[in-house]
Amino acid sequence: MTEPMGLARFEQLVAAYGAQPHRWPKPERPAAEALLRSDPRATHLLADADALDAILFAHKAPAPSAALHARIVASAPRRRIGRSARLWWSGLAMALAAGGGALAGSAATAALDPTIASIPLYEHDYLPAFEASPEEKAQ
Repeated sequence: MTEPMGLARFEQLVAAYGAQPHRWPKPERPAAEALLRSDPRATHLLADADALDAILFAHKAPAPSAALHARIVASAPRRRIGRSARLWWSGLAMALAAGGGALAGSAATAALDPTIASIPLYEHDYLPAFEASPEEKAQ
C-alpha cells in the first residue's frame, strides 16, 4: 500500500500538475486522492487550483496577423548556399582525384608486372646470395 501523503506534498502536486487528477503522477495519485477525501484543507487547495486552471485554460492567444507573419519571414536570415556548395564541389574534386590516382596506379602496376610483360626478373642467372651452401648441395 502507498504511504499517506502530507498536505505540503499535496500542495506541491496540485501546484505543479493542476487540479485534474489524471495529470498527477500515477504512483502518487492514490495517496493524493485519499488525502483529498480525508482532509478538508486539501479540498480547499484543489478548489483554488481548479479556479486557476479555469483561468489558464480559458485564455486564448490571438493568431498573428498576416503583416506580422510577413515581417518575421522577411527578417529571417537567408541561408547562403555558396559556401556549402563550394565545400561540396571541392570534396567531389578530391574524391575524383583520389580515384584517378588509384586507377592510374593500378593500370601502371598491371602494365609493368614482370610476369605479364614476360620480362625476366634478373638479367643474369647467377645470384650468389641465392646459391645453395656446400652443406645443402651435399644433401
